Amino acid sequence: MENKLAVYENPVKKDNTIIQYKDRIQTITPGVAEGIILGGNLTLITGLCGTPYLPDFKDAILFTEEIDEKSERLDRMFCQLRNSGILSQIKGFIFGKCTNCGPVQGYGSLTLDQMLNDYIKPLGIPAYSGAVIGHISDQFLMPVGVKVRMDATNGRVEYLEKSLL
Repeated sequence: MENKLAVYENPVKKDNTIIQYKDRIQTITPGVAEGIILGGNLTLITGLCGTPYLPDFKDAILFTEEIDEKSERLDRMFCQLRNSGILSQIKGFIFGKCTNCGPVQGYGSLTLDQMLNDYIKPLGIPAYSGAVIGHISDQFLMPVGVKVRMDATNGRVEYLEKSLL
């Protein structure tokens, strides 16, 4: 709260494990992109499709997160982002946490990683998942509507201007 430009990176956990599992980012497509950051809860974003309240996602960095949704609903929401043209407009993508999400019982549910590979990877834009964004106790507070630089290879978001909020 020192009125400095924010930089968000997942915390690095130093313990006795070789690989960090908690709060580990996964690069979907490496690279760096700049744009206005927009996003929030996936259900709420897709609920705005077709309304005058949906922001303009042209050249934006989109971040999303979700809570308490089953895989088939997540798949439908990603499909809606694609079919509404949002995914074809963005320059970068960040997925946070999917708290209490998972497949329904039975056969054939896609995992979140499979959905990200199906919907996001083909875009060829910098993208990563695992950011500490979402319905979790320790989280990034992401001001929206300002220019950022995101580095999908290293899981980093650097604000390039201050938010007026």
